[in-house]
Amino acid sequence: MGKGLIIGVVVAILVIILGYFILNNGEMSSTTEDKNEIEGTNDNTNTGKEETGENVITITSAGFGPKTLQIKQGDSVTFVNEDTAEHWPASAMHPTHTVYPGSDIEKCGTVEEIKIFDACKGLKQGEKYMFVFNEKGKWNYHDHLVSGLYGTVEVN
Repeated sequence: MGKGLIIGVVVAILVIILGYFILNNGEMSSTTEDKNEIEGTNDNTNTGKEETGENVITITSAGFGPKTLQIKQGDSVTFVNEDTAEHWPASAMHPTHTVYPGSDIEKCGTVEEIKIFDACKGLKQGEKYMFVFNEKGKWNYHDHLVSGLYGTVEVN
């Protein structure tokens, strides 16, 4: 019976390793974000540029990616919801959205809406929101619908 138990444990370990390997698309190494969580660092700064040169921030249930995006003054950023839940990117602070100059949630639904850093609604899966950052600075933003999801756009 001792030999059967050892074989069972070895098989169980192999199944767990194989399952992990399959779930990670064949990659056994951890990602930078995984390492940052383990090491307690938070260097998620990224250019966020796809091959097209467009600045893109994706939104998933885990949050915004990249969490910090560096762009040049006058560049646009497109937020893309890749989650099944709705997400609403907007300038900090919740609930007023007034940190980015000129932005205010009270301007949603007015002619001023196109000038503010605020999607003014929840984005459904696959929907996009684009904003042009004309002001230099570090602009914090958040998800108006999901507490705890936030990021920063640094405009140089």
